[in-house]
Amino acid sequence: MAVNIYTGLMGLLLMSYFYVMATYSHALVSGRVYFFPTLLHGVRIITAIMAIRLGKLWRNKGFLILLTYYAMISLRILIFKPDSLFTEEVSDSLLTGIWVFCGCYGLAFVLNREQLKKYLFVLAILWTVGMTVNSCIGVYTAWSGRWIYTIGKGSYWGVSSEGRLWLTYYMTTSGSVLSISVLIALAGAYIAKRPEAKAAFIAASIPMIIALSLTDSRSAQVTMAVGVAVLIGIALIQRLQIKGGKGDRKTWLKWAAVIIVMAVVFATMIFISMKTIAVFNRLKADGIISRAIAETGEQISQTISNRGYTGNNILTDRPAIWKAALQVIKRSPKTLLFGVSIADPMAAINQIDPIGTHVSHCHNMPIMILLENGAVGFLLIGVFMFLLCRGMFRTMKNNHKERWRIAVIAPVISILVGELVECFVWLRAGEAPTLPFFFILAGVIIAGGLEKPERNAQHVLTLSTHKG
Repeated sequence: MAVNIYTGLMGLLLMSYFYVMATYSHALVSGRVYFFPTLLHGVRIITAIMAIRLGKLWRNKGFLILLTYYAMISLRILIFKPDSLFTEEVSDSLLTGIWVFCGCYGLAFVLNREQLKKYLFVLAILWTVGMTVNSCIGVYTAWSGRWIYTIGKGSYWGVSSEGRLWLTYYMTTSGSVLSISVLIALAGAYIAKRPEAKAAFIAASIPMIIALSLTDSRSAQVTMAVGVAVLIGIALIQRLQIKGGKGDRKTWLKWAAVIIVMAVVFATMIFISMKTIAVFNRLKADGIISRAIAETGEQISQTISNRGYTGNNILTDRPAIWKAALQVIKRSPKTLLFGVSIADPMAAINQIDPIGTHVSHCHNMPIMILLENGAVGFLLIGVFMFLLCRGMFRTMKNNHKERWRIAVIAPVISILVGELVECFVWLRAGEAPTLPFFFILAGVIIAGGLEKPERNAQHVLTLSTHKG
């Protein structure tokens, strides 16, 4: 009964992100950074407590590392900046941290293998359905040149003045949410056994890919391309039955083939994103869209931006932000060791001349961790990343035949790559579902790496049968 309550509440919390998308109001307009009903804070704490108890997380190394990290950032606020504890930015970060470090990460340790498999598949179905609808609305607004306002009119779906699709969130955030959603849909197709289910997941990913392309978020395009390439690579490794360790010439050729295919898939996905924008703009130029809405008398919006991957500003001023952040970090030994805390960490950076604008985060998660929590916090997260990487290798080795176990590796790798230029697993980025999905899937990977190899279990079963 307790497990059912926990999983039900977790499902409610994850699906509540669609409520945020329907009611979102941009922070610069509303002044708000927390977009969920306040009651859900209490639900988050309940799921965190239940996960610790039901999953016996106090025995888990990954959880203890996250708990130590959480204690460090909390004590830093309580001791040195207690006045900031009740500001919305800090309280939201701390309450979000409780949920993702305990409730989300602990999911894989609360449920048994079969329960977890079914839960993740149902979650993939529900999320894919919701994001398909969301993507179709976004594509329609870009096609028709109209804006559709969210409930309360605090934000909108449509093409911004920059020529990029704003799908509830800011363009880059919209792209990030769509990239993880595409990978969830494609992972669902990989896991599903029935051909019609596979076809449905693949079909659902198409409007998401189109909408993602129209955001013209290059970081999201790369994140998606990396994830799809890794997923295809995993499928090939499983298909070719490639084992790790030392191999003969035939094995090395198989690995070379996998790497080449992954590179081709990555390049193809980037090309598809850019080509989608080009085709979309050509259709507008040809007057197809104009004729389609001629009866309304409305003017269509400008063409979609297509910045591409050439030129001197591919990273859009991110290097200047990184340089400024490193300057702040190196100002004193105390800052280098413990950071500036999670209370308004960008204040000093925004005062440095080369930035010249207000930036909300470092656009690089490793630097963001170093800025907020110094070398100590960076080391703790580094150890957690080591456990995660080890879990990936062990999962591939021990659960080679279980598609659902290894499929989750692709979105995690894609998120980690994307975080080199973004901060969507930052505790302050709680309005985007990238954060909870990352910790849920990280827990699944680490839990899979702790399981005994499937072949050993089969061997024991065979011996027991013979003895009987």
